[in-house]
Amino acid sequence: MVDVLAEAFASICSASNCTEPFLTHKNRTERIKLRFQTTKHISYNTDLTIFELHTALSVIKHTSPGPDEVTYSMLQHLSEHSLQNILYMFNRIWKEHAFIIIITIPKPGKDPQDPLNYRPIALTSCMCKLFERIVNVRLVHILEKNEYISPFQSGFGSHDPQLII
Repeated sequence: MVDVLAEAFASICSASNCTEPFLTHKNRTERIKLRFQTTKHISYNTDLTIFELHTALSVIKHTSPGPDEVTYSMLQHLSEHSLQNILYMFNRIWKEHAFIIIITIPKPGKDPQDPLNYRPIALTSCMCKLFERIVNVRLVHILEKNEYISPFQSGFGSHDPQLII
């Protein structure tokens, strides 16, 4: 089943669904070797800050908690000391390259035998979503600042954090 779903999702993202200018840019960019280990101080690799955490908490929309049952309301009412502990944990995740698991859920009323009738979903806790928000805002800001993507292409500008995630 995993292979069938992977094939279906790959076909949706295939080159046949992309414009020629995008494919040209993609092919040129993919030839550039990435350096994941560096001694240079690069802004997107620095520790997350308490300002980023407070900003993310200030614009969240209350959604259902994950399996840990931690809600955004709980997070917003934490003491500064507790927020510092969360920030410490987030920075450990950031440095140690943790990841999120994606599951697929069949679309209601659709044939479950068709892999295109599945929705990929990351069932993450509010804590993980908060972390994702901080990282997303940082990376979009860096990408737009360095003109790797335009504010129009990103779908949300770093200047309006309420549109992020």
